[in-house]
Amino acid sequence: MGPKQAISTGFRKSFDLSGRASRSEFWWFAPVAFVSPISVGLLLDWSMSENWVFWRLIPIAAASIPLLAAMHRRLQDVGENGQQAFYPFSTILIIWLGYRFLLGFGLLVGGPILLFLVALLLFVPMLVIAITAGAIVTSNIVGMMLIASEPGVNQFGPPNGEVSI
Repeated sequence: MGPKQAISTGFRKSFDLSGRASRSEFWWFAPVAFVSPISVGLLLDWSMSENWVFWRLIPIAAASIPLLAAMHRRLQDVGENGQQAFYPFSTILIIWLGYRFLLGFGLLVGGPILLFLVALLLFVPMLVIAITAGAIVTSNIVGMMLIASEPGVNQFGPPNGEVSI
């Protein structure tokens, strides 16, 4: 599959998690799809700090849907569960929950020195573990997307361009 066809197929199947995506289809489409969430993130006004996480991440998540769908189909093409495409984003959730916990705990404790100690003893190790685990999981997912497609029909259907009888 060439670049034009891969890009048009990727956007056309943005909400389609069924089926398979060949290696060329995914890797021609991925750089183009990766630009849209970054562009949206750069266009947002990040200067306000109140409730920034929720409403500013929604447009970025929406712009990421085509890439996540393509990752899902690519993993299915190599015979893996496509839901693994969402695993690398668990790191972001863990860090955000830790941050929110730290803010809530800081309001309960009340002292800046005690808050600093709690951050040092709880949040920093959790942050290091989350980033390390995220890097390991992400490298595993990317590695699975680099391997060749499963030949023939697998549990997710026939390869692109083939019709199952």
